Amino acid sequence: MQDVTGRSRLEDLRRYNEKLERLCRLTADVARLGNERTTLKKIVDTAADLIAVQGVHIALVDRDEQQLYGVISSGRHPQDAPRLKTQLSKSAAAQKALKTRRPVAIKNAEDDGRVNRRARDLMGIRGVAYLPLLSGKESFGLLILVTRRPHSWTSRELDLAKHFADVASVALENSRLMTQLAETEIRFRSLVEHIPAIVYLCEVEPPFRTHYISPQVNSMLGYPPQEWMSDPNGFIMKIVHPEDIGGLIDLTAEAARNRGFATAEYRLLDRQGEVRWFRDECALVRDPSGTPIAWHGVLVEITGMKKMLH
Repeated sequence: MQDVTGRSRLEDLRRYNEKLERLCRLTADVARLGNERTTLKKIVDTAADLIAVQGVHIALVDRDEQQLYGVISSGRHPQDAPRLKTQLSKSAAAQKALKTRRPVAIKNAEDDGRVNRRARDLMGIRGVAYLPLLSGKESFGLLILVTRRPHSWTSRELDLAKHFADVASVALENSRLMTQLAETEIRFRSLVEHIPAIVYLCEVEPPFRTHYISPQVNSMLGYPPQEWMSDPNGFIMKIVHPEDIGGLIDLTAEAARNRGFATAEYRLLDRQGEVRWFRDECALVRDPSGTPIAWHGVLVEITGMKKMLH
């Protein structure tokens, strides 16, 4: 009898370890999946399969923390299916999970006043578990597990579900971060590409190969950005006035060794061969170890001012 019990426990442990291995593989998959909806769908579908429940849902709290609204669910659903919104005030169990940042599990929701009645009837909830989605010390949503019959939740099920909630939290936080970065980049590029100056990013050492230059270089000097950036020998070295090249190289070398900032005035030749004066303000960009990796600068035309002074 003891041998049978021991084998049964070993089999349970083996199955549980297999589930953990799949969870680890899911974490790797999530890192590769870029689209938020695809990523979350992968998480809820895998959770439903491994925990063996009829439904897994991710729901977020609105800004005023008055409503809980569905974001993604396991299983197949029409693309235009309405996302369920429920009042948090009518779901004491959800509120408790969010407030305590701990799982809340209910065996039978049929007559349990802690479960939102509307959600219970629409989703056919009987057994339900709420797992908080955490960002630091704050709860911003829930991973919700649902069964169609009353269910006694085991510690292993809840532990596994907590891992899925952690993965979902990271996926959502990463998605939010990437969205913010994309929005910041769009705003930055919009600013850079509309100011009356040329913004650039180039290598530290001569010939100062360009990695980025703003579109104004075309209207101000007549050279398209792609022509400038595609030159492996440093396009700027071709159009700096011959009398100014030596001073420019010496100045940037000294700045790289010392302060990491440089200001210079020098002449460039435009597409028609005309001489144009520019003021160059640049700063050294360093990697986390402190090694210089690029110059980030702004070129402002001062030809008119030079003509006035002379």
